[in-house]
Amino acid sequence: MAMDLPERRKATGFAAAFLASVVIGASAPGVAHAPMHQPTFACSSTGALRVTCIGSFVDGSSAAGIAVRVFDKHDHLVYVGTIDSQGRITFRKPDAEFHIVFDAGQGDVLTILGSEMT
Repeated sequence: MAMDLPERRKATGFAAAFLASVVIGASAPGVAHAPMHQPTFACSSTGALRVTCIGSFVDGSSAAGIAVRVFDKHDHLVYVGTIDSQGRITFRKPDAEFHIVFDAGQGDVLTILGSEMT
């Protein structure tokens, strides 16, 4: 039983240090937001002419209302919309090369190339 005690102390110390870094990082001015509020964004073809994207955050908070922009290969804006209350957005698939930009704010911008979609 005495052999298990040092391992528990290490785990407890690590857990306490991790929790402190999250709390301090989340509350310190000028420091990036907590790592659990990272955005996730995935898109796929839903038929020959449609694309559906799903946006959310790792911590489970809603991405509703966040802007999604679609650009052609010359970076011309071809579509702009927002994530709906179910975390989705669907739009007409552009005829040529394109990329999709999900701007969750605070420097969290995710880009998906049309050629990389499933």
